[in-house]
Amino acid sequence: MNWRKVGAALGMSAALFGSCLVASAEEIEPAGYHIYDVQEDQVSDTWYGISRGNYLRAASSKLVKGSAAKYATCSGTTFAHKASERVYVRIYLDQSDNGTSGWWTVNYWTDIAYNNSTAHVSIADYEVTRDKYYSVKGSHSVIEGDNIEATATCTNALYFD
Repeated sequence: MNWRKVGAALGMSAALFGSCLVASAEEIEPAGYHIYDVQEDQVSDTWYGISRGNYLRAASSKLVKGSAAKYATCSGTTFAHKASERVYVRIYLDQSDNGTSGWWTVNYWTDIAYNNSTAHVSIADYEVTRDKYYSVKGSHSVIEGDNIEATATCTNALYFD
């Protein structure tokens, strides 16, 4: 038995349970596209929905080097077309030694907005280990009644020297 896979499955189950998703609701990922921005000191992924009249409008995740190389600013936002029962965002700060494999989550942050059209989470000056690569993944959803629309974002790798 592969204990890592079992642990990952249990962790995902706990994350979904903790996100207050209704078990009887059907989750869909609406049509959309990603814009990836890569600069010397910041990376971002912004998803734009192309469906009209649905709940999820856009989502973003961003990673920025702080004023000192050992600090990072991480943020994520979920946008709904209109005020909805729940608008959810969770961002994960992931680390890798080489920027292409061996990723693991360092920390995560969550925001759930009720009867609102935006959920936003941001952490500034988070201390990271130097000489590593980092990326921010985002989990985004809008919940209205039995309708759940969700998408994910993921920035490119950013090296902290």
